Amino acid sequence: MPVVSSAAEPPFERFSSSGQEGAPAWKDLEEQVQEFARCYRGQVAQLSPPELGKALQVLSQLTQALAAQLAEGREGIPATSVQIPSWRDLERAISLQSHLLFFSLELQSLLAGSPDDSAAELPPEDGRLDLLAAAHVEPRLRPFRQFLCGLLHQRGHRQAEPLERLLHQQRLAGRLAWRQLWQVTLSSLGDQGLLPPQQQSANTLAHLQNLQTHPSAEVRWAAYQRLCHHLEAHAELGGFILSILVRDHLWEAQWRGYDSAADLYLARHGLSQPFWEHLLDGIHDRFDLFQRYYRLKSRAMSRSIRLCDLYAPWGEPVPPLAAAEATSLVWAALQEFCPECAAHAKPWLLEVSSKREAPPGDPERPWPGSEPLASLLQALEALSRRLRPEEPRVWLDLEELQGSVQPSWEIRVHTAFLQQVLLDYLLGAARGTPAPPPLRNRASGLEVFTLAQALLIHHLEAQLQAVFYQSLIARLELLLYRSENTAPLASSKASPTSWVGEEWLKLIQELCGDAVELLPEDQFCWVGMPELFLRPFSAPQVSLASLVALACHRQYHLSPRTFLPRYLNWLASPPGSLTWGESAQLLQVDLSEPEEVLQGLEELEHWIEVLEELLEENQD
Repeated sequence: MPVVSSAAEPPFERFSSSGQEGAPAWKDLEEQVQEFARCYRGQVAQLSPPELGKALQVLSQLTQALAAQLAEGREGIPATSVQIPSWRDLERAISLQSHLLFFSLELQSLLAGSPDDSAAELPPEDGRLDLLAAAHVEPRLRPFRQFLCGLLHQRGHRQAEPLERLLHQQRLAGRLAWRQLWQVTLSSLGDQGLLPPQQQSANTLAHLQNLQTHPSAEVRWAAYQRLCHHLEAHAELGGFILSILVRDHLWEAQWRGYDSAADLYLARHGLSQPFWEHLLDGIHDRFDLFQRYYRLKSRAMSRSIRLCDLYAPWGEPVPPLAAAEATSLVWAALQEFCPECAAHAKPWLLEVSSKREAPPGDPERPWPGSEPLASLLQALEALSRRLRPEEPRVWLDLEELQGSVQPSWEIRVHTAFLQQVLLDYLLGAARGTPAPPPLRNRASGLEVFTLAQALLIHHLEAQLQAVFYQSLIARLELLLYRSENTAPLASSKASPTSWVGEEWLKLIQELCGDAVELLPEDQFCWVGMPELFLRPFSAPQVSLASLVALACHRQYHLSPRTFLPRYLNWLASPPGSLTWGESAQLLQVDLSEPEEVLQGLEELEHWIEVLEELLEENQD
């Protein structure tokens, strides 16, 4: 494990060697961090709301500069290598963050006495700052309200700043070391003899995973075997690393005063473990939806579905779409859904189209049929990010430090919701109305029907994965982090590898039932799950975002006149100004009521029924 600088020593001399490439940029950033600390350390409680907003903006800019420096350190690394910064850059980033930690700690000490924001009043005359109330009305502070509410739910300020900084550096560096070892180990696949000659260039985990959507059942099987054999070869090391990370997370939760590690991570998103367990029970009760879909797929493909066939293409490739056609189609669907949104989106979609006029083929998806949907999905995601931008970042978590940044829950919700809007539009065109204007010059009714069916299949498989498969990962984590289970996980007598593998097989068997055939290699799938090693307790965010997107679409169809104004208000709110719960409530989903969120499963069932109808129409 690398040695990091002492948290009691503010200077950065150990990072200022003039001979290293990129050192001047790092030195400039270090000087800016020191200047920020000189200005604000010990002064946060005295800042007015506008001053606090300005300070958080500077902190956000420093965070973005730090992320840019880490990204620059990854330039030149081959695509087949692990995309993580050098240890020297990671140590620099960790040390810089530790010197900015004081700001969050001082904010948390203020927030500890803040009343609930729904009952908060404006700051009184004596200058005592009620942060959450001020964030409602102060324009400079509003974009950071989500960050402030997150701090309120976290229990971070327990020790003096020097000790907090030291613990932050040592804990972060330790976790990064084990996670990097996990990533580097999995990245070396070696011999490709199990794959056919035309696929032997697929020498990364990403390539092997993407081969699960290959049209050939033989290629899918060979790639899955190769992937699982590689995971099996490193399962003992994976189990050892996982046991260390679990114990580390459990220690942190105990030290912070949480009942469990799950509580610690869920609190950062304003969720509670009882709410999440209730949601898991509701998802478990509808495993029949997962099985119903794959029985349908089995009949359509006239073969049994193995675990390696979950994302196999159903039939012939979709007729290719040009980038301009894809973006025009998205705009036309959005115009029918909400003309005001379409007017805002049109310039952005034209920009997306111009950038992708002649897109190169994706090397990880070399077979036909992937590009048409890719154009549509990329246009949808670009539109989602423009209509609802990401909130300001004032801190880099472990994933961002290692270059594994996941979309925010709001982007996930919005993208999945817009996919359903596009599906509504295409299905209307496929069921007897003329071809949509973007496709009228070249598309027959059959081509529109095929495109609508392909997008519906993609949407269903993405949501089934997000809701059901991710819920299994969440259940596995709850098992891993229960105190009675830490003994077998950490025991030197019983192999943690076999224990985790057995628990995972029980979970996946219950989900698949007799609809999907499990394979002997499936017991080692957990070794390759980044959720367990890189993003603990991120599965709840993925499942919840999918359910909220489905529930939003259901609310839209139940009452469009009520939904659309609230949707426009949500889009108009500054990024970062709303919590998870407030955003969902604007979209007519109450996160405090699991039953309301679980209405998304009814919408999922509706889409499966639509697919069944399309398949019957196709046969006719």
